[in-house]
Amino acid sequence: QCEVLNVLTPARFTVKRRHTRTKASAEEFVHLVNGSSNSFSRIKVPRRVPFLSLEDALKRWKDPSQDLFAASDLDKSFDPNRRSAVMSSFAALDEFASEYGRLPHASEHDVVHFSRLAKRTRRRGDDNDDDDDDDIAEDDYTDIVDAFARCCRARLAPVQALAGALGAQEVLKAASGLYNPVRQFLLYDCDELLAHRDRVGAKKKTSQGKGGSDAATAKPSRVGAAGQSYVLGESLTRKLASAKLFVVGSGAIGCEILKNLSAMGAGSARSKKKKRGGGGCVVLTDMDTIERSNLSRQLLFRDCDVGKFKSAAASEAIGRYNSRVNVDAHTSKVGDDVTDGPFDDDFWASGVDVVLNALDNIEARLYMDAQCVRHSKGLIDAGTLGSKGNVQVIVPNQSESYGSSVDPPEPAIPVCTLKNFPYDISHTIQWGRDLFDGLYNRRPNQVNDHSDAFGNMSSEDFARRLLRNLGEDAALEASEEMGEDFLAAVGAPSSEGNLADDDNAAAAAALDRLRVSSAEWAVRLANRLFYDSVVDLLRRHPPDSLDDEGEPFWSGSRRVPRALSYDATPSDDGTVPADRMVANDHLVEFVRAAARLRIETFLSPDAMTDGGRESEVSKEDAIFALEAFSPSDDESEENNEEDEEAGRGGGGDDDDDILSRMVESLDGAKNEQSTSISPLNVVEFEKDDESNGHVPFVTASSNLRALCYGIKPVDAMETRRVAGRIVPAMITTTGLVAAASCVELLKMMQGVPLRSHKNAFVNLALPFFAFTSPLPAEEMGGWRGETYTIWDRMEVREGRKSAERGGMTLSRFLRQLRKQIESDEGEGDEEEEEEMEICSVSYGPYMLYANFLHEGDESILRKSVWDLVKEAAISGDDIDEEDFGLFPDSDDDEERPSPPPESRELTDEQREQIEAIDRKRSLELSVIVEDPETGEEIELPPVSVVRW
Repeated sequence: QCEVLNVLTPARFTVKRRHTRTKASAEEFVHLVNGSSNSFSRIKVPRRVPFLSLEDALKRWKDPSQDLFAASDLDKSFDPNRRSAVMSSFAALDEFASEYGRLPHASEHDVVHFSRLAKRTRRRGDDNDDDDDDDIAEDDYTDIVDAFARCCRARLAPVQALAGALGAQEVLKAASGLYNPVRQFLLYDCDELLAHRDRVGAKKKTSQGKGGSDAATAKPSRVGAAGQSYVLGESLTRKLASAKLFVVGSGAIGCEILKNLSAMGAGSARSKKKKRGGGGCVVLTDMDTIERSNLSRQLLFRDCDVGKFKSAAASEAIGRYNSRVNVDAHTSKVGDDVTDGPFDDDFWASGVDVVLNALDNIEARLYMDAQCVRHSKGLIDAGTLGSKGNVQVIVPNQSESYGSSVDPPEPAIPVCTLKNFPYDISHTIQWGRDLFDGLYNRRPNQVNDHSDAFGNMSSEDFARRLLRNLGEDAALEASEEMGEDFLAAVGAPSSEGNLADDDNAAAAAALDRLRVSSAEWAVRLANRLFYDSVVDLLRRHPPDSLDDEGEPFWSGSRRVPRALSYDATPSDDGTVPADRMVANDHLVEFVRAAARLRIETFLSPDAMTDGGRESEVSKEDAIFALEAFSPSDDESEENNEEDEEAGRGGGGDDDDDILSRMVESLDGAKNEQSTSISPLNVVEFEKDDESNGHVPFVTASSNLRALCYGIKPVDAMETRRVAGRIVPAMITTTGLVAAASCVELLKMMQGVPLRSHKNAFVNLALPFFAFTSPLPAEEMGGWRGETYTIWDRMEVREGRKSAERGGMTLSRFLRQLRKQIESDEGEGDEEEEEEMEICSVSYGPYMLYANFLHEGDESILRKSVWDLVKEAAISGDDIDEEDFGLFPDSDDDEERPSPPPESRELTDEQREQIEAIDRKRSLELSVIVEDPETGEEIELPPVSVVRW
């Protein structure tokens, strides 16, 4: 045994031997890894964490040596004045409740009395009473205590949710012994909200006796929670109820956000006038469906919801929570590749005020961010990864956007590690997942794509076509795969009836043949993956081989593999060794799973009417196939000798030899094929269906590869988590970030300054909490020394005459843009003025105009901007000097009608692109100009061409 001192990489770490103070030498370390021990396991050493009792902590919280406060808000956590005010207020609250049997009202009597109690508790036990007042900013202290007194009676839903998430996580830590607990106090507040609230006590004069009464409470809002109105005022609650909120995603975070919005009364106002866009609304979209694994962390869903769209089920659940909330649920995707859907320019113009992201991928986040920047909408983005969570606030015209900073790419497993040198179970699971996709997705697609060509061409012509399109190595592999798959497809059952019926005996016999051939195919596959490939690797790199630097090749993270084959031969004592039995069991499961999925590739769904049992392969059949086709050591040695002789042959196969091998692979299926084959079934990996056999295949594949490399196998649950790319989600983390998102939503509805918003970065396991103000939008250099940010836009509007003639031409657009820029400069010395040169105009990745190509080119300048964008979009290329022929040129006046794109036949995809452009109210163009004084090229803010 040894103790790991420092882990540098998975292949490099420093160790110390147990019970000694001397570090192991390099030679001893290599011997330890490659000799007596070939693996290390991490053992977390438990440690005891001492805590003060609550009574002692309340007495000693002023002692700086105790370190009793966890950092959270970097602007507030280290403020002794705020800390003193909050701790004194909680102590005063306990005394007030003991004295009156209730919580304080917002009346002057209660607030004044509460303030006296707070000051008294602050001084209690303090030996430096006189100096203490001098050290504390009394005005700030009094403001905090007064605000505490006025608000502590009410409940604010997102703050409740945040406190509940933190408390639940601490309970889990205490029960499980996992993660580090909070030491000992964590102070959090969002009192930025109070600076802009309607102060209840100031607006309503009350006369109360010493005991107080409920007269000081605010009138409960009819559109939101009474506590929210009490704390923040009726006007904000009404504004939130009338807001149009767009929640993107209804998974773990989305469910928590929707729950909070329901409790806050968001989107619950009804329009008094029956007109489009009246009243409040929560628009929700999620194209995903509910899986059973979602139920543990997505609180709005129940067992009966499995299979439903998440957005629809979430809408129903919110209706049960608060029937007044107006939810508009969609199942539409958001993204650049969506050409049609409900979230068009009209929606962004009038259908949304603030966007709350609850997404799980960067691409969708960037798209939503771009839309919010383009349309000047507020965005609150939340994300989690296990115990880690973050919330980013994007305030229109003030803060930087989500896309202003780039997230690091997700770590990928190197291909060489997956193929030859795995050292962790995640590597073998990913390898098994890739194997599944190759066998049951890529290969059936390959057959379907080439089926017509294979049926209409000779084997040689088809092989030559593959060589031209794929290259030698890929064509040779594809021909072997397709020859094997086409042959199996030819003999597969063609009946669409029940294969068990008596009148379907021929199809049943074909199914039996397919089952036998699939089992044999699965055994050959297992031999190739877990025996032949390992033997070949060890032949090229024996266990005692050295690398180019003279170091042992099999060292560090490289593990010497061992070949696996089915062998039930007992040893001398009459028993099969345990390690061999484990390998045999996994091989049997692999053959059963691989053969089953192979059978289902060739069976039509209509033919499988017995719950999928037609495709099942029994354990006995799998063992029979393994015993019949498993390789022997003699066969392996012969194959190795043949390979070595082929390798000594020199220069490899010539073109004719490769072609003949390809034709030989294809001829078997070609000779058997008499009619066209039915399309093969293409499957996508589905982790949550217990009956489809996907997870068992990946589990068996992964565990066999793990056994080859001395890695401990895992069960199906762990395989499902890794292969299904399930992001570990903790409901406590999702609850916290959703609550923080809703707090920021309230601030955004109030219109607080940027510095009052808070981005959140948390890790509940450490624990770590950081609340920081968003960064302001970066200023970029523009025309003639001016600056602009990502929120700035220039706008060129079409005139009515231009619209009637087919749209603003490029020539008119350029003139209008020059005029707008020059008018913004103001009037100057006309003799010194020089006309601005527009260098290029682009739409997304497509260049519409370049002065060095198109200056004076009337065929381009006289076309409408809309037509140029359509041409570029459907051709997938920049506008060049030649016309695409899609929109005929006209020699008429500059403002001419643009004919519809009917001059050539268009594909359905191209028509969809044109229709999507026609639905847009504006086009956002990128324009680069040249400064006439310096010759420097400058990019203008995005320029929008707006329809009439």
